[in-house]
Amino acid sequence: MPFARDDYLTHLAHDGGRMADLARVDLDAAVPTCPYFTLNDLLEHTGQVHRWQTEACRVDAGGFPDVAGMQAVPADGQSLAEWFQEGVDAAVTTMQAVAPGEPRWTWAKPQGGETTDWYFRRISQETLVHRMDAELAARGHVTDVDPDLAADGIAEMFEVFVPLVGNQPIGGKGETVHLHATDADSEWLVTLHADRVDGAPGHAKGDAALRGTSRDLLLMVWGRDPLDTVEHLGDESAIATFIAGTKA
Repeated sequence: MPFARDDYLTHLAHDGGRMADLARVDLDAAVPTCPYFTLNDLLEHTGQVHRWQTEACRVDAGGFPDVAGMQAVPADGQSLAEWFQEGVDAAVTTMQAVAPGEPRWTWAKPQGGETTDWYFRRISQETLVHRMDAELAARGHVTDVDPDLAADGIAEMFEVFVPLVGNQPIGGKGETVHLHATDADSEWLVTLHADRVDGAPGHAKGDAALRGTSRDLLLMVWGRDPLDTVEHLGDESAIATFIAGTKA
């Protein structure tokens, strides 16, 4: 596990708390990075994800957890901010009581998601990306991001999400793209195949290169940010194929 359980949960508490604070502003604001979502929609979605992931991490049900009793939206008289913070607090408290490495069902089992560790990482990374979405909607800019956490999010993309869209017509011919985080000790070499994208950590010269902060690279691989926030060099067609091929 790239981070210890409590490190992930510390990040969850921090980023989740920021999202709860943003639930007190204009909830009708459009989310530029999530088309058709308002800030209210984004917060409800993330709060629901927190609740099902918390239950799935708490107990191995052998499949998607029973969320029939889940409070999917704020109760009468409860603000969205209160409901959202309640979900964050419950996630942190519940997961702190769960031992790392215990067997669990996840939807990403073929990609190594077979234990509670997967949930510690996934809930933290989900919240980080959506915290940035929420800030862009409410403030128009993203506040500070831990570089190592963002780099871990890029690694998760290559380890979990990119393999999920394997055996798809990517259109690569063996081209390579080098990703270099300028604020973390993290680099990847991506190889573009006809039917898949492979990403492996390490330094190597590619046909193209993308350089930027780990935050900006994370936003880019999640389709959140235009390329003008990241320095791009070399074969532009390889970069375009890479961007298309990482959309999970």
